[in-house]
Amino acid sequence: MARWPRTTAALVMLASTVALWVPYLRGDQLFRYWDGPLYLYMARVLYDVPAAHPFVVYELPPMYFASHLPLYPMLIRGLSAVTGGHLPAAMMLATLATSVLAAVLFYEVLRQWDLVRSPLWTAVLFSFLPPRWLIYHSVGATEPLFFCCVFGVFIAYRKERFGWLALFMGLACLTRITGVLLVPSFGTALLARRRWAGAAAVGFSLLGLLGLFAYYRVHFGDFFAFARWNVDRMGMASIQPFAGLRQAAEGGNYRVVELYVGTYIVYALGTLALWRHREVFLYAAAFFLFLAFVLAKDTPRFFLAIAPFSLLVGYDAVLTRPACRWGLPLVAYLAYLAAWTTIPQNLVSRTVWDDLLRVIAAR
Repeated sequence: MARWPRTTAALVMLASTVALWVPYLRGDQLFRYWDGPLYLYMARVLYDVPAAHPFVVYELPPMYFASHLPLYPMLIRGLSAVTGGHLPAAMMLATLATSVLAAVLFYEVLRQWDLVRSPLWTAVLFSFLPPRWLIYHSVGATEPLFFCCVFGVFIAYRKERFGWLALFMGLACLTRITGVLLVPSFGTALLARRRWAGAAAVGFSLLGLLGLFAYYRVHFGDFFAFARWNVDRMGMASIQPFAGLRQAAEGGNYRVVELYVGTYIVYALGTLALWRHREVFLYAAAFFLFLAFVLAKDTPRFFLAIAPFSLLVGYDAVLTRPACRWGLPLVAYLAYLAAWTTIPQNLVSRTVWDDLLRVIAAR
């Protein structure tokens, strides 16, 4: 299989996803896992959300959907031509296709940047670790598409294709808002190398996001609709670092504190281990610094953006040891156990799902 590393990386990712699907093939739980239904609805209406939308029982106003960026739902809508107009199937196809592509692109990044001892082995691990990623490359989620954009940025940067660099960076910004962190990390690297054309291209990558926010100003009446919900309404940010840990401790939730502290430590050490790869380090460090000021309860999901580098590359000296290779079946089993336990606990309600299906089926 090492003779065809890209094919192997793609097939392992495909197999890992299908294996996670097996217990749910006769039901709809994979489709109902948050935030898939929200993006599924957006694929049908984009931002033309009426007051009486299917998620109104969760007390979500139409402006809430400004916090969901358009590239992934647009991909779902585009792939619906392949699924005969069936949007739920198109959503799963979008996730599957981008997950497989992300695995291949990650292998290319590892190989071109000479980041690890065995690019294929690390690409295989990418299909299973961390466990939260195993979930999100198997349900309706933006992470696989975001990784495709991020890995595209690294490849374009390596080849000094600055037009492609700006394109992939702009697409990342329109997939997940944290894509904007690519701008300071790669902008700093290009300025340090005196690549003025590349630094200018990085600036142009924000035009798409600015255009989207201008549309928000017209449609929702607020240029900062995204931040207005996530920061003002949801309180997902703080000016004090690691404030979320202190809040959890003050609330007596010590188990969460210990888990989060461990997460931050693991990612901090993995990020520091990237030091000799300047651009990779700057990317991971920018995200880590940002996450120090995030109060979201699901912080481990935010860390997925740097997991391929801070975990798989940062700890490569450990992960390539024979003991770790022989331990892959156990690692995979535990990852699936965590995923299969989590998925049924985070579903949109049956009533809302049925209402959503009626809406997306309407012509």
